[in-house]
Amino acid sequence: MATATEQKTGPITRLQVFYEEVMVEMSKVTWPTLDDLKVSTKVTMFLLLAMAGIIFLFDKVFEQFVLMLLNLTG
Repeated sequence: MATATEQKTGPITRLQVFYEEVMVEMSKVTWPTLDDLKVSTKVTMFLLLAMAGIIFLFDKVFEQFVLMLLNLTG
């Protein structure tokens, strides 16, 4: 809630202030180099494939376990 000393500003002024603050913060960002980006992408893809493989294996093991249980009761 605004205090008595704060003056209410219009939406255009608030938008301008927001934009200026965003630009100041974006100037502080250190962007990765192309080589860093390539390495990060390779690591991400490797981990994605590894996790997909692990999930696939768990799925197949549990599938066989459930099928075995169903065959025992039927």
